[in-house]
Order: sequence, then structure tokens, then C-alpha cells
Amino acid sequence: MGSVIVGTGVAQPPHVVSNADLVKVMDTSDEWIQSRTGVARRRYVAPGVGSVQLAAEAVSAALNDAGVAPGEVDLLVNATMTPDMFAPGNAALVQAEVGLERICAFEIRQQCSGFVYGLELADAMLANGRATTAVVVGAEAHAGYMPFGPTSWAMLRGTHDGPADPDEYAAATDSRAWSVLFGDGAGACVLRRGEDDSGFIGGRLFSDGGSYDLIHVPGIGFSRQPYIDAAQLEAGLCIPQMKGMELFRQAVRAMPSAVTGVLDSVGLSVSDLDLVIAHQANARIVSAVGTALGLDESVVPSNIAEHGNTTAATLPILFHEQRLAGRVGSGALVAFTAFGAGAHWGASLYRVP
Repeated sequence: MGSVIVGTGVAQPPHVVSNADLVKVMDTSDEWIQSRTGVARRRYVAPGVGSVQLAAEAVSAALNDAGVAPGEVDLLVNATMTPDMFAPGNAALVQAEVGLERICAFEIRQQCSGFVYGLELADAMLANGRATTAVVVGAEAHAGYMPFGPTSWAMLRGTHDGPADPDEYAAATDSRAWSVLFGDGAGACVLRRGEDDSGFIGGRLFSDGGSYDLIHVPGIGFSRQPYIDAAQLEAGLCIPQMKGMELFRQAVRAMPSAVTGVLDSVGLSVSDLDLVIAHQANARIVSAVGTALGLDESVVPSNIAEHGNTTAATLPILFHEQRLAGRVGSGALVAFTAFGAGAHWGASLYRVP
């Protein structure tokens, strides 16, 4: 018996930023962004709103969808790479915000693979009887990473007509390879132990620290003394650095391999899959994953055009949308897969009850 998903929920900031909006604050174009990433628009949180609030909203929505009271939850797994504060992590803050009991609350940092790691952790805890009702949430507020100055933010929020400050424009342009990708949002799933052979039936997780520099934030860490100073900020060490082409090459190999590996482990094949919920890092990566698996795009859907890359939130947001669209019917075989910084990757196989 595997753990089953009994409810899902999402949270999205109301403020939508289109590619046309970004054109005002950096040297780019809608065609340039869409042809390289597939992103047409994304959402940014308002100042003062962080991933804790988004996570709490998504968890509450998922509990409502499942018909589960907060007092019934005895395990929370929170995945994020954009916590509200350096310490403590978000998990306990989300627990308090939602009104959960004083339960076990894990904070995990597998970045883009955080949600698939969270699913495997929750399933294991449910399987060994350490929990009866679990919530896994992925939530991100990337707006704090964005390389925009005050004038640019005012333009994006519609409180300043422009033009952009020349120095801010140049700084944003320098970071456009990664900054156009990300958006803010959260998604959550409620899990309970199943009563038959459905639910999560297999999973495989991997890490390779030798590839940490595919995408990483080099500054603000305790190998430095002090761990943060003005020099690091001025050097831009607090924002992501990415090796785009190598990240692409590894992702399009690792995710299909993880999916086929977990299918082999339970005696199934790619042809048995009804749906692949793949991390939405880049539309070309999603397409390449489908091609590698020999699956039609209808089986490997993408929503990055509307949300951007929401890191740990991509899988639950996409799964929630597919549920609403009627794509997650009884008996369907679903593979969750992701690849992200660390490097961390993996796949979980789910049979819908």
C-alpha cells in the first residue's frame, strides 16, 4: 500500500509580469525570452510577502480540498530555496501560520527537486507509521533574487512610467539569462496511507555534489567571515550563477533516466505512463524529456509559459492544474520528476486510486 494524494492546493501572487514588462527594465524581447525559455509571464510577490505566506495559503487550500482539518495533520514537509529568513527555516513558520499542531515539520533544501524529495520523505514516514496525514508543500518567492533596482521595480509595479535608470538597466541585462526564468508561487499535496495497491509505488532519488556549480549562489555562507558583507553584495555573490548549457544537458539525461529506472524497478514501462509531471525549468527541457521518453507532449504537459520556473512549486502547481483539467483519473499512472541545483534529481511513481 502506497501513500495517496487526497487533496491539492496552490497559491499565486496577484501581480503578473509579462515579457513586455521586462523589456522596459532590461535589454530583451518577448521573442528572445519565449524562444529560449518558453516563459510568457510570471508572478512576483509584493514587498513583505514571502514564501511562508504562499506556502500557508497553498497548504490551507489543499487541506480544504481534501476535507482534512489542520488538527489531523501530523507531518509537514516544506521545500523551498527562498526562505523568509536565514534561520529558522520556513517549516515551523508555515506550521504556525496554518494552525497545525506542534507536529514534525521538515525543512528541505533540494531546490528544484525539493518537491519530489518531499513526496518520497512523506511516503516513507507514512509507510513506517510515523505519521498518518502528511502535507508536502513547495513554495518560492524569487522576487527577492531579481536584479532590479528601485526605479525598475516601480516600473514593473506600475507606479513609475520610466525610463529605467541606466545603471539598473545594465545590471538587469547582465542577469537576463536566468532572471527571466523565475516566478513566485506555491503548491501543496495532502497525503494519507492508501488501502490498496495504488498510491506511490516506487521512487528513486539522486545527488551529485560534484555538479553543484551548475546553478548556485556563491556568497552569503558560513565559510566566509563574516558570512555576509558589503563586498559580497557589490560583487553580486548573493544572486544565482548558472551554467545554462551544461544544466540543460544534464537535466535532459537525468530526468528520463530516473523515470525509466523507477518504472523498471516495479516492472512497468514508459508505455504504461498516463502523465509525466516534470519540473518546469525551461520549455525546451520539458520537450526534450518527452522526446527522450518517446512520449507525446500531451503526456508531458508544460505550464511554464504562465508561471515561469517556480522551483520547488512547479510539480504541485502542474499536478493541481492537471487534476482540475480531468487528466488525473482513477487508475492513471503518473511520474513526478525533477532535476535541480545540488545537483539533486529523481522520480516518484504514483498510481491514482
